[in-house]
Amino acid sequence: MENIFRLLLGFAFITFVSYLVYAIFEQASSDTYQRLTASLAEVEAGNAEIAAKNTLLRIRIEALRSEPRAIERKVRDELGLVRPDEIILLLRSHEDDN
Repeated sequence: MENIFRLLLGFAFITFVSYLVYAIFEQASSDTYQRLTASLAEVEAGNAEIAAKNTLLRIRIEALRSEPRAIERKVRDELGLVRPDEIILLLRSHEDDN
């Protein structure tokens, strides 16, 4: 009878310890899952933003390849080129005086 009691007590102890280990690891994995899910959402939002920028850049590249006015606008803005019959006016703001 005493052996059966010890056996049941040992079984209960092993079950209790097993449950504690399970609860600890389950909580840790749940926290990890939530953290990774949040990180994934941030990465996906960043990817969507980058995809939108890439689309805009592709449109600009195609315009520079096929539209002479887009090429002229880019050259004028970046290189400051003007036509021979144009006059350049430089306007200074009051902030430039300081």
